[in-house]
Amino acid sequence: MVDGTGLPENISQSDHPQANTRLAGPPILVEIAAMTEIGHSAYQLDQIRVVREDRMRLGQTDEDGEDEGDLEIEGEGPMPKYPRGMLKFELFDGTTTLTAIEYKPLPEIVLGKTPLGFKV
Repeated sequence: MVDGTGLPENISQSDHPQANTRLAGPPILVEIAAMTEIGHSAYQLDQIRVVREDRMRLGQTDEDGEDEGDLEIEGEGPMPKYPRGMLKFELFDGTTTLTAIEYKPLPEIVLGKTPLGFKV
């Protein structure tokens, strides 16, 4: 990485004066190193994960249906989708890792479909 083209070196330090503000300036290419849904309970997300894993074991894919699936009927209907509230990210520019939360919804990023390493 060319010096001065990534995130500010001290951005991940808690004493950084702009730690809770929106970054300005030229766009910076980062990759998603971790992604977590923080708008819904971990229990609800785990229930959906279990059902999705069971259905994938049976050979069902996300493309089998556009609607949200039913968690009650085992193996029937479309694959259940993860609920969407607000995402928390660990972003990496090659040298610096930054924790970030969506400023506004990013519909292109979908929990369970967008792979880690996706560049934004």
